[in-house]
Amino acid sequence: MTGSEAADAGAGNDARSGRDAGAGRDAETGNDDETGGDVGVASGRDAAAELAEPVETADTADTADTADSAEAVEVDEPSVEPTEAVAASEAFASLGNETRLRVVRAVVDADEPPTFTDLFEATEEETTAGFAYHLRRLVGHYLEKEESTETYRPTYAGRQVARALRAGTYTERVDSEPTAVDGDCPVCGGSALEARAADNRIAVACTACDTALLSLPFPPSGARGRSPEELLDAFDAHHRGRLALVAEGVCPDCAGRAAGRIERADPARVPDRETDPEGTTTGAAAGTDSVRPVLVADCADCDFAVRAPVTLGVVEHPAVVAFYYDHGEDPRDRPVWNLGSEWRERVLSTDPWCVQVTTRLDGELLRLLVGDGPTVVDAERRPADDGT
Repeated sequence: MTGSEAADAGAGNDARSGRDAGAGRDAETGNDDETGGDVGVASGRDAAAELAEPVETADTADTADTADSAEAVEVDEPSVEPTEAVAASEAFASLGNETRLRVVRAVVDADEPPTFTDLFEATEEETTAGFAYHLRRLVGHYLEKEESTETYRPTYAGRQVARALRAGTYTERVDSEPTAVDGDCPVCGGSALEARAADNRIAVACTACDTALLSLPFPPSGARGRSPEELLDAFDAHHRGRLALVAEGVCPDCAGRAAGRIERADPARVPDRETDPEGTTTGAAAGTDSVRPVLVADCADCDFAVRAPVTLGVVEHPAVVAFYYDHGEDPRDRPVWNLGSEWRERVLSTDPWCVQVTTRLDGELLRLLVGDGPTVVDAERRPADDGT
């Protein structure tokens, strides 16, 4: 999921459920960055701060001068901030030759650090002088030379380049004809789902109600050697893992600082539906009846961004996994484009945001209160009843 992801993402999981269902339409596009969402814990932090305030007594007053002296001696912590080792234009220019690309791949693929002669023989260069020029362009940023052994090792940047080349990230494109997908449409209930790949994106849609459920990027290497069914399984696992990283505040593209927040979903992105079979609608508090939530997350350090149902952001929370396990089920058995009709979302508050996410199995209900992040601030299990 690079860049601003999936402008046409997900109606999935809205599941014949009126406004209260909401586990579905949006699943990946770009937006702004914001953190927070620990609903109802701010007062606890304030109390802890008050308890931590020092109380000056005669003893503490006597030691004030000593404390002042200690504070005057500051030790700088070592910086872990990255520095620019080379200009981007220079870094990419160094790769602008087939010989250099072959050298990078040869160094990464070698069982033992190769010598100058090993690398020369791996190319089609006719003279060692010409080859030496190309090698010098790589040493320092993509390769390191071990002077004592006259051998070469890849740097982090060198390994990343070799992996991208092998994965076909910049050189391959996957396109496919529509393939039938098992399962019912979460919007209309029909059995007419299909998936197709176009320009390294996989889209899942319902042909019965003409609803696009999901459209997300997928690396071309993910399609190699896999049947259509295996491809969809890999696609599902791939994006579940990426969303799990976002929930931990880590960007799945660059490992930078990812943050999530809840926003109002764009009505144009939500399919029109009647109320669900139970007649429920979204909104428990005044002013929230027409509010549909969407989880929006992005990265402060690259252009990664994602939009997804709030439910999808918490479906692998320990409380959810334990609940499904106790009922003999696994939430990972449900694909990201349709988590199941048992899920509901209900907006309780918009300032701060608090979304009640519930799921029912075998007469028992799991209730999660979710704030920005996404952060689960409370989880409760109880018998389900018609008024829940």
